[in-house]
Amino acid sequence: MQITKLKIFGFKSFAQRTEVNFPTKGLTAVVGPNGCGKSNITDAIRWVLGEQKAAALRMGKMQDVIFSGTEERAAMSLAEVSIVIDNSDGTLNSEYSEVIVTRRVHRDGSGEYLINNQECRLRDVHALLFDSGLGSSTYSQMNADMIKAVLSDKADDRRVLFEEAAGVSKYKQQRKETRRQLERVQMDMDRVEDNLRSVRRSVRQYETQAEKVNEFKRLSKRLRELDLSVSVDKYEDMKEGLSTLDTTTKRMNHEVESAKTNATVLQAKIDEKKLLIAEDETAYRDLERDVQKATIELNDLNNNIGRIRDVVSSLESANDRAQEEISRNQSKVEELTVERGRLEEENAALGSDNEMDELNALLERERETLQVMRDKLDDLRQQSRELSNQRLQATNKANSLKSRFERMDAEAALLQGNLTRWQGELENLNNQKNSAQDIIRDIQENMDRADEDIERLTEQKSTREERLEAGKADLQEAQKKLQNLRNEEARLQSRIDVLQSVANEGTDASRWLMENKADVVGGLLSERIEAAPEYASQVEAALGDLMDAVVVANDSAVVDVVNSMKGYNVGKALLALASDSAPAYTGTISGEGVVGCLNDFVKADPEIGPWLSGILSRYFVVDSLQTALNFARSMRDEDLCFVAPDAIVRTSGLVSSGAATSGALSRKNEIAEALELLENAQSEASQMEDEVARIQELVDEDSQMLASLADEIREKQDMKRGGTAGLSIQNNTVQNCDRRIAQLENDIRNAESKIQAAEESKNSDAELQEASATMERVEAEYSRVNDELTEQDTMYREKEEDVRELERSANDKNARLAQNENRLKSIADQIGYLENSIRNRSEEMEKNIIAIEKNNEDGRELEIQIQSKDSALRDLEGQRDLAKEKFDLVSGDLEEWRSEVNRLRDDMIEKMKELNDVGRRQEALQANLDRLVERVTNEYNFDLSNPEDFERVEYSQPEADREIRELRGKIKELGPINVNVMEDYEDEKKRLEEVEKQFDDLDRARASLDRTITKLDDIARKRYLDTFARIQKNFQFVFSKLFLNGETKMSLIEKVDEMGKPMDILDADIEINVRPTGKKMRGIKALSGGEHALTATALLFAIYMEKPSPYCVLDEVDGPLDDANVGRFMALLREFSKQTLFIVVTHNKRTMAEADMLYGVTQEIKGISRIASVQLADATKFAI
Repeated sequence: MQITKLKIFGFKSFAQRTEVNFPTKGLTAVVGPNGCGKSNITDAIRWVLGEQKAAALRMGKMQDVIFSGTEERAAMSLAEVSIVIDNSDGTLNSEYSEVIVTRRVHRDGSGEYLINNQECRLRDVHALLFDSGLGSSTYSQMNADMIKAVLSDKADDRRVLFEEAAGVSKYKQQRKETRRQLERVQMDMDRVEDNLRSVRRSVRQYETQAEKVNEFKRLSKRLRELDLSVSVDKYEDMKEGLSTLDTTTKRMNHEVESAKTNATVLQAKIDEKKLLIAEDETAYRDLERDVQKATIELNDLNNNIGRIRDVVSSLESANDRAQEEISRNQSKVEELTVERGRLEEENAALGSDNEMDELNALLERERETLQVMRDKLDDLRQQSRELSNQRLQATNKANSLKSRFERMDAEAALLQGNLTRWQGELENLNNQKNSAQDIIRDIQENMDRADEDIERLTEQKSTREERLEAGKADLQEAQKKLQNLRNEEARLQSRIDVLQSVANEGTDASRWLMENKADVVGGLLSERIEAAPEYASQVEAALGDLMDAVVVANDSAVVDVVNSMKGYNVGKALLALASDSAPAYTGTISGEGVVGCLNDFVKADPEIGPWLSGILSRYFVVDSLQTALNFARSMRDEDLCFVAPDAIVRTSGLVSSGAATSGALSRKNEIAEALELLENAQSEASQMEDEVARIQELVDEDSQMLASLADEIREKQDMKRGGTAGLSIQNNTVQNCDRRIAQLENDIRNAESKIQAAEESKNSDAELQEASATMERVEAEYSRVNDELTEQDTMYREKEEDVRELERSANDKNARLAQNENRLKSIADQIGYLENSIRNRSEEMEKNIIAIEKNNEDGRELEIQIQSKDSALRDLEGQRDLAKEKFDLVSGDLEEWRSEVNRLRDDMIEKMKELNDVGRRQEALQANLDRLVERVTNEYNFDLSNPEDFERVEYSQPEADREIRELRGKIKELGPINVNVMEDYEDEKKRLEEVEKQFDDLDRARASLDRTITKLDDIARKRYLDTFARIQKNFQFVFSKLFLNGETKMSLIEKVDEMGKPMDILDADIEINVRPTGKKMRGIKALSGGEHALTATALLFAIYMEKPSPYCVLDEVDGPLDDANVGRFMALLREFSKQTLFIVVTHNKRTMAEADMLYGVTQEIKGISRIASVQLADATKFAI
């Protein structure tokens, strides 16, 4: 397999169609000046083979590879590159001996790939070139960046080359695809497992519900037997109680009417008597009013004089308090006056302002003298300190010189011993430091793994939180739906209640008859008939007021009803005599527009059926008003009616029209429809409750999982914090070791220096004598200065005490004077305030005395008025008593009659209360009876008025009530019951079997994929290790050719996962160490640029030896090499060019000289590249 040709059109600077032919073997050099487009040829090869990174092509985006135009030529809209591959040996998986791979890209970013002019996918190109040595990311294309990448710290870059050579890329790709399949299978398993848990939970719920259904049936059966037995007895007792209350009501009504008649008669007598005594009664009443008025006026005068006395007492008390306050204030003024005189005398004794100024001036002069003495004392102290230092230095120097020779030998011996000990300690510290660094690396790796775990767990937590939030949203939505259903239930129930209450209203007379003559009448007509929903309104329109008619069975019932209604103002009643029916119309009417007889759409009780047929058999339903009019005109001889959708036309010529309100039949139909909707809403609410419970369970499960993940994250964070603490401890250990090592090394150097100095340094005795003389001279000067300092210090302290005494005296006088002045000012303010208060209280007392005298005068006047009013009141009372005696004599039996009327009225009121109480009891009993009938009908569909077919059970009342409550409580505890649960249970069990089968199938698929991955790993691992061993040998062989006697070392460094377990050897790092000629073995970082390039070349050719590539592009790889290394490099290329085509982009003349073919790239037109083949002798003019 060889690359034979490269075709370029519109790619980068190649605006024209350009074709490059390659020899099957040898060296091809591409030369030209900088910027001419040489590297665009290598980019074209990389691009056509599938490169996806625009940065690898030195572009911002892939569309930038299209020729962008120049000043002389417009930009192009398409770039196309084709590479022709000779596949005669069948290396590529293609039936063609020549394979052409083409790639195009357009300005809009779209592109396509072609193989032999057949459109394909990038994936197909990768599959074709797989493990062939071709490709955009193999070792077949090498530039300066790749030289750095091959030997960089990024192990992945080197590993790709080894995988390509070992041919394990396809296995890794297959493993990657298999792992994706495994992940998808695992996701499906997780999904099915969730579904499986849900179905199992559902099956368990159905099992529980089935048990609940059986228990519900048992409890319901017992409840029905017992409750109906109790209810039948209660019904009979209530009916008997209603009959008794009805008799009592009639009796009490008669007694009330009798009392009302007697009271009316007596009241007439009273009114007649009142006319006879009206004048005497008027005189008596007028005098009574005058007495009451005089009494009120006398009471007002007594109240006024009381108020005046209270005011006088209050004013006298105020004067007493004011006098006491004046006395207190006068005493305080006298005390303050005495204190003011004392303070003024004290101020005079303290001295005048002139005396204080003289004292302050004397104090200032003494302070200045003290400061002069302090400055002199400071100078003497400074001299003493300097002389003390000189004395100490001289003494130390003399003593040092005396003991130097004695100490040198001892110190040298001691330092020699310390040297040995310090060197041992230094070795131990280095070992301790290395151990701590190893621990630091281990801790750091554990912390990195903990970070990865935390990130992974955090992602899981985030996913679970999103799922929880979604679950909560679903739960909220389900609860909202459930609430809506409950609201709909309440709305429907309310609607049913309203319709039923409207249906039960009827007229006043009909209600009265139903309540009071229930044993005679047979109910309302509307309650005993039913109509098809679509014709209910027509039936109501036809019957009209008859819908409120009360059904009676015979003539005697009519008479009884009519007689009973006499004397009761309950309105009119319409009676339907069921036994007296009109003959039904037997004729038939047919024709266009006739729907049928209205009687055919109505169902009635057998008792009322003939009577109703006699009416409705003459009504015929037609499709329109015009049809009704036509039939009515044509049948004038018959007494018939034709019912249209919006009117009724009679043959007599009458037409009734207009929309009627909803009638009883429509309401019955509407109630039935609402009941059906209510049942559906209750069923949906029950289902929604189950759904809410299911979602709540999922939300709880997610919450528990979140708590578990949070615990794991906290555990990892605690582990990380522990690692941080351990890391800090070990780092401190390393730092401490470093500090101690530095200190020891410094101590060792100092000790060695001191030992050497002790051996070399020998001083003369003259230095010692000079030091002794200096010490004596300094000692004498020091004694003199200290004596003077002591004397000066004593004088200073005495002067300082004098100054302090003056300061204390001046401060005391100033403070006392200021205090006295403040107090004198305060005393003046207080005396002024007290004198002002005395004046105010005195004025207030004078005003109060005047007010007391005025109030006393008013009181005396009021006492005179009281005496006058009291005399007049006694006269009026005498006149009133005489008038009353005359009125009582004339009125006679009037009061007795009034008492009797009042007694009759009270008796009548009591009887009315009793009658109302009986009525309420009757209404309550009837309501209880109705509720009992309604409850039993709704719960058991049982008619209490006809219990013949029911077998009662024996019971005792208290025990029965208790058992009924317990049975209802147990049924309520069972919750909603689905009577069809067994059918759902079987369906759910079948669903469970299907889901379990799905899970088993997925589990087998997962096991199969695991086995496939293991098999692929084994094959890839074996091929990889075998190839690595051979490349290792090849690397040593090639490197020794480039570097005479050079050595290489290449090894696999296994990595461990976060659990400390070794990872796959295929992911191991490849470590390379080399030793160029004459140097030590060391890492590749220490290599020079040329050594680096040759080492990378040696590694690439070692890979070539394992798996030769059909071509190799070297883009200015020889740039860092000197002439000698270029020679070795070209010799190596020449050796491998026998089986590989080398395309070398270069500026080096020696490289050009070694080439078999030269391609020159130039730009005759600025921005447009052109290729020319030239002779070797002409190649130099293209080089710079």
